[in-house]
Amino acid sequence: MKAIRLACAAAGLLALPAEAADRAPDQVTMNDGTKLHGLILQNTRDLVVIQTDTGEARLPKEFIRRIDDAPNDEAVFADIVRRDELPSWRSVVHDLRTHDSVRRFEQIPPTAIDQGLLRNIPYLSFRANDRWEFNVYGNPDKPVAIEFGLFGSERPGDRRRQLFREFIAGHLQDKNQIRALYSLSPKKRTARGGKLAFRLIRPGDPDSYGGTWIVVYRPDLLPGARLSDQAYAALTRPFEVVNNPDGSLRADKMKENVNWLDQAMKALTGQDSKLRGFYRDKNGVFRVLTSGS
Repeated sequence: MKAIRLACAAAGLLALPAEAADRAPDQVTMNDGTKLHGLILQNTRDLVVIQTDTGEARLPKEFIRRIDDAPNDEAVFADIVRRDELPSWRSVVHDLRTHDSVRRFEQIPPTAIDQGLLRNIPYLSFRANDRWEFNVYGNPDKPVAIEFGLFGSERPGDRRRQLFREFIAGHLQDKNQIRALYSLSPKKRTARGGKLAFRLIRPGDPDSYGGTWIVVYRPDLLPGARLSDQAYAALTRPFEVVNNPDGSLRADKMKENVNWLDQAMKALTGQDSKLRGFYRDKNGVFRVLTSGS
């Protein structure tokens, strides 16, 4: 059941099926009341181009009553105002989607974590730009943990760590928890604020897999979210099959990994999804990433 909830949530973002239209990031309401859900690719003075589950629609502004680039903002923010809870995956993904520094964002196969505090907990994995990663563990609508990571020679001591903290802090409502988040440093690797715990994982740690990670989690909920080895193996791929040693995605395995993700989502949700992310072109216009891209 946990695996099905996890996969259905992923399909809600990327496949945009009709029954999950309320999970689509954008909404356009026409003059006759018709509502289109999807991803807005372009919004000019005269035209809106939106990618829906049925294809790309080009809508003249004269026929549009209202444009919402995050129609569920109120619901999303209602999810995160409670103290000691983590934000839903949609609210964090929306922040990433609208941030100028994020040029490319795509779902990737989650890789097996066989040790450490996040061992055997199912998760959704997203790669931003080349080597940033955002992971959400457990039920994506009510996560037990979220983390931001960075692979490569860049180490969060620079602007990247500050940026990741800003993404997380924007969804915390308790000053003590925000203070705990910003207290993390190479000399203070763990902190606590209420029921939330914070951890800085660095390269060389057994559960770092070559990256630097800022993790926010609920220690009391982690044990109940873990799966058996067999169930977990069906939802993950080996790290070395998805990534190069430096954390970049393996180009020679890209098609294989995309096919694996497509099949995994279809097996668990019954939906044949080909939409898996987006990127910005050189003019800053959203473009859709599909399995064939």
